[in-house]
Order: sequence, then C-alpha cells, then structure tokens
Amino acid sequence: MRKDTRFHRSDRSELEAKLPPGTLSEAQALGIWNMMLRCDDPGDVARTYRSYRDSEHCTVPRQKLRAMRDTMIADMREQNRKDPNPRKEKKTGVNISTWWDAMNPRKGA
Repeated sequence: MRKDTRFHRSDRSELEAKLPPGTLSEAQALGIWNMMLRCDDPGDVARTYRSYRDSEHCTVPRQKLRAMRDTMIADMREQNRKDPNPRKEKKTGVNISTWWDAMNPRKGA
C-alpha cells in the first residue's frame, strides 16, 4: 500500500474565512483557489501560484494570488505540525549547478 504523503488542511469554509474579504469575488480567482485546494503539498501550491502569476492571461491581481497561496501554505504547515505523523515537504525545483554537472560530466577528471 502506498504511503499517504498528502498534507492535511482545514475545511474549505475555515480556509476561506481566513482570506481577506473579496479575494474570491472573481470567477478566475475561484478557479485558481479550487486548483490550490487539490494540491497535495505546499510546493504544489507554490507552483500553481507561480504559473498563474507569470501568465499573461491571468486577470487576478497578484496580491490576491499571494493571499491565497500564503493562506493555503500556512494552514497546511500548521496542520502538519499538529499531525502525529508529519509529512515531509517535497523539494521542488532544480538545482542548476548539480543538474548541469550531471548533464556535462567533466572530461579528464
């Protein structure tokens, strides 16, 4: 059986109560919020935030995106601290220096 690596979080209504008023007033903001709710790890939430922050098609103001991201990640980490079996956060991103060395091994070493 596969180990459960999903981070626990509060109920949706509790999370939405923590958001600043008017954050989910736009349809696109609500869609992004739903995508963040499906994320299993704080790193996934951050990746969702970055993809919409950098998108030219996203009309949601960055401060609202930041508020959604920060609320979700803070809650996930808080619930993880309370958990008797805390999950380990996935390391996202690529360390360029190690990736480059792996792709181009030094000759004559």
